[in-house]
Amino acid sequence: MTGMLDNSAGATNPIPNPRNTMPSAKNPKSKSYKASAADAKPDLVRPASAPQPTRDGQSTLTRTLGLKIGRLVIDPGHGGHDTGTIGPTGLMEKDLCLDVALRLGKIIEQRLPGAEVIYTRSDDSFVPLEERTNIANQSKADLFISIHANSSRDTGARGIETYYLNMKGSAEAMEVAARENATAQEGVHDLENLVKKIAQTEKIDESKEFAQDIQESLSKRIQKSGKNIRNRGVRKAPFVVLIGADMPSILTEVSFLSNPADEKLLKQPEQRQKVAEGLFQGIFSYLQNMNSMTVNLPPRKGAERPTSSAVPSVEQSRNQR
Repeated sequence: MTGMLDNSAGATNPIPNPRNTMPSAKNPKSKSYKASAADAKPDLVRPASAPQPTRDGQSTLTRTLGLKIGRLVIDPGHGGHDTGTIGPTGLMEKDLCLDVALRLGKIIEQRLPGAEVIYTRSDDSFVPLEERTNIANQSKADLFISIHANSSRDTGARGIETYYLNMKGSAEAMEVAARENATAQEGVHDLENLVKKIAQTEKIDESKEFAQDIQESLSKRIQKSGKNIRNRGVRKAPFVVLIGADMPSILTEVSFLSNPADEKLLKQPEQRQKVAEGLFQGIFSYLQNMNSMTVNLPPRKGAERPTSSAVPSVEQSRNQR
C-alpha cells in the first residue's frame, strides 16, 4: 500500500505504549496532530515506530511485512425481515446494530481521516450472511467487524462478548453462533469448502488479537454504565458471516438485549454512543499496535466498491430463497 505515514518519530520523541494511549475527543494528550493551515492536510495519528507483538509474544507475518490497514468494513447484524433478537419491550437487534454501526463509522471518519469505511448495509435491508463477507472481500477490506446484540434464556445474563472464527467453540459459544447463523444458505455439500476457507492460520491469529482489543476497550467503556455488566471475554465459534473473509474479522455482542436493564440502557442515544466509542477505541488500539495508521489512500487497483446492487433489497432476498 502507498501513502503511509512517515515512521521516523525518532528517539527524541518516544511514543508511550500504544495499549495505554488512545485518542479521545476530550483528551488533549491524544497522539493526534493537526497539519498547518498552509498544508491543509487532514488530521493524522502518529504511529508507534514498529508493530507490537501479539499478546502471545508472537510476530505474525502481517506484522513482520509491515502491512497497513486503511479500509474497514462495518457489518450491522440482521436487517429487513430478519429482526434478530427482540428485547422485552420491543427493541429490535437490527435497529440497534445499524444505529451503533453508523455512529462507529462517523467516529472513524472524524478521527482517522485516512481510513475508508464501508457498510454491508446502511439502511433496514436484509443482506444474506454470505453476501456480507463477499462485500468485504470485493472491497479488498483490511478489517471486518460485525456488530450484534446477545440473547439468553436467562434474562439476568449481562455482559459483552467478542468472537473470532474457529471451527469448535464451547457449548455456549456454539449456541450463540447457531442463533446468528440461522439465515445462512449454505448446504451440507459445501462443508469441505467452508473448512478450507477457515484454515487460514494467519488471519485467525490476527482476528484473535483484534477481538481482544475490541473486547477490552468495549468492556471498560460499557462497565461504567452498570456494576453488574460482565466482561465475558473473547471466544471462538464458527460464525458464517466470518467464514471466507480475507482479512482479520470479528463479531461482537455488545450487550444482552434479552436483559431488561440492558435493553433500557440501549434505548438511550448516549449509551449507543458509548458502545460506538468503545468499539472505536478497540479498533484504534489494534491499528496502533499494528503500526497501521495510514493517510488517505487512492482507490486500490482491482478493488470494487460495493454499489447499491451489492446490498439486495428485502424483496430481492426473499425471491432468491
